[in-house]
Amino acid sequence: MSLGQFADRIGVAAASTVHDLERGEAEGTVTINRLRAAADALGCDLVVAVVPRESLESRVRDEARRVVAERARRVNHSMALEAQTVGEAELREMLRRAEDDVVARGGRHLWG
Repeated sequence: MSLGQFADRIGVAAASTVHDLERGEAEGTVTINRLRAAADALGCDLVVAVVPRESLESRVRDEARRVVAERARRVNHSMALEAQTVGEAELREMLRRAEDDVVARGGRHLWG
């Protein structure tokens, strides 16, 4: 289909507007409504999807690790003031167990 025919189908007056649409798509500035009209003119449906970069389990575990590490940092500081710190191996094991506990509880509270 020509640019003029496409412009007619999406309800714009000039082929230059189609060029603007293409430029907007390339630059990431085109609106969803504009893309929907273009897709409809081509006999297509517009599908917009949010696709995770990593698994949900991995994301929850990373966030749990961050939360647990922050809590441990505060507690460790207090314990150090009282000369009650634990060894590195024991601390790593405590962090691992705390992380597992946070994940097992479902992780909903992590982003609160």
